[in-house]
Amino acid sequence: MPLIKTNKEEIIDTALNVFRENGYYNTSMSDLAKACGLQKGSFYHYFDSKEKMMSAVLDKVLSTLNAEVFPIADDMSISDRDRLQKLMLSIGEIMLQKSGGCIAANTSLETNGQSVIFRDTLKAIFDGWQNALQKIFSSQYPEGTSKRLAEQTVMEFEGAVMLSQLHSNDQYLKDVFVRTLAKMK
Repeated sequence: MPLIKTNKEEIIDTALNVFRENGYYNTSMSDLAKACGLQKGSFYHYFDSKEKMMSAVLDKVLSTLNAEVFPIADDMSISDRDRLQKLMLSIGEIMLQKSGGCIAANTSLETNGQSVIFRDTLKAIFDGWQNALQKIFSSQYPEGTSKRLAEQTVMEFEGAVMLSQLHSNDQYLKDVFVRTLAKMK
C-alpha cells in the first residue's frame, strides 16, 4: 500500500466515518490506519490508542456543533421557527453525514458503562443540543415546558435515526422534523 501524505485533521475525519460505520469496539487500529491510507506504525505517530482516536473524533464533533450549530439558537435575526428548522437541519447534517447513524448516540450506547473517557464529551454534545433547543422553545413556552420539549425532541430524533437505519427508511426522520417544527407557532 502506498503511503499517503495526510494530517491529523484528515485522519480524524476519516476515523469519524469508520467509527460511524463499524462502531467503536468493531474498529481496530489497523482498520483506521488502512482507511487513512497509512501503515499501522505510521498511524501510531498520530494517535497511540483507539481510545485517544475516538476522543479526538468526539471532540471534533462537539467543537463543530459548538461553533456552527448551537449558536443558531441565539440568532435573533431569524424567526423562532426558522431557527428551529435551521438547527435541526444542521444537527442532521453533522450527526448523520454518512450512513451508520448518529456517532454520538451510537458511541453512547456502545460504550456506556464500559469506557467513561467519552462520557463527558458525549454528555456535552447532547446537553448542548438540548440547551440550544430549549433556548428556541423558551421564546414560546415556559421554562419547564421548553426544557421537556427540548429533551423530547432529542429523544425522538435519536429514536427516528435508529428506526430509519433499521428499516432503511428516512420517513421516520422526516416525520420527527415535521413534528418538531409544529411545536413552534
